[in-house]
Amino acid sequence: MIINLFDLEKRFPEKISEAITDYYGSGARDGITLERNRSIFNKYELLPKLLRDVSKINTSCNILGLKIDHPILIAPMAMQAMAHPDGETATVLASKKSNTIMTLATSSNKSIEDISPHHDKLFFQLYFAKNRKITEDMLTRCYKENYKAIVFTADAPRLGTREKDERNYFKMPGHLSLGNFKGTSFEKYDDYEGSSMNMHSDHLFDPTLTFKIIPWIKEKSKLPVLVKGILRPDDAIKCFENGADGVIISNHGGRQLDTAVPTLKQIEPIRKAIGENKLLIVDGGIRRGTDILKCLALGANAVQIGRPVLWGLKHNGQEGVELVLDLLLKELIESMVLTGCKNLEEITSDLVTKA
Repeated sequence: MIINLFDLEKRFPEKISEAITDYYGSGARDGITLERNRSIFNKYELLPKLLRDVSKINTSCNILGLKIDHPILIAPMAMQAMAHPDGETATVLASKKSNTIMTLATSSNKSIEDISPHHDKLFFQLYFAKNRKITEDMLTRCYKENYKAIVFTADAPRLGTREKDERNYFKMPGHLSLGNFKGTSFEKYDDYEGSSMNMHSDHLFDPTLTFKIIPWIKEKSKLPVLVKGILRPDDAIKCFENGADGVIISNHGGRQLDTAVPTLKQIEPIRKAIGENKLLIVDGGIRRGTDILKCLALGANAVQIGRPVLWGLKHNGQEGVELVLDLLLKELIESMVLTGCKNLEEITSDLVTKA
């Protein structure tokens, strides 16, 4: 019986290779940030308000002018066809049914054009290539295909070392390719010492970028830009000073810099630094409705989920992803009822206290 996300997590390794399981699930180096992203939620306790009218609950919100039914967004995840043959197509169909936003990854198996017909609330996650023509081409395609925003991943000037991938000599299965790189040398992974992801990192990611690239991305894409990977309040401020339309607090799911601060801890200081009206999204370790409520109470406008989507995808394709979103939404509604909140605006900081 599946009654929560942890049930799906336990089933994930069934009938899938150890290398793929480790690729999706592991963190950088010792996995300390990966673990702390999750454990930190237990260091924050809820202080519920009682005797409020919670007979009707409204979880809807507005992100960059897009009205969605709840604040649970789907984070960018690479190579989803390793979990299920339908890959990103199944995920986008589930996000449409749930009326939420999906962000398509740069390193997706399905292309920008493959996914765009299925949903009108799509963001695109951008890894900035050293070859600027490749990047500009992807941004142009996003605008043409009616994507609503660019999510610029700023925490990857190079790939953090995931030691399990190194030990497994991880490579994308040979029958798959990267849909956004058709016709280029990045479409497939060639043989490379250690993890082939390192090959991709060495040749694709651009370590020269500064905050000044944000206006360039906006100009070339003609779309709003969210900067993902922010952990410092001063960096969040610089993003907005350089034209960002929002920031995403993220440590890349613990996959980049090990011992980096867990994301929940940074919501409150970053919200204080940027003010009340700036768009702030957070990801990392979110597995329960109470986790979502804590993120919103501390100042986030919405959350993103990653690995649980892959667990659902592996379990049953589109219906599995729908199950993940449904379970989280039901838990969020329960948490709102039990803390006296009938809408997201009533989820305030006084509901949370540090243990």
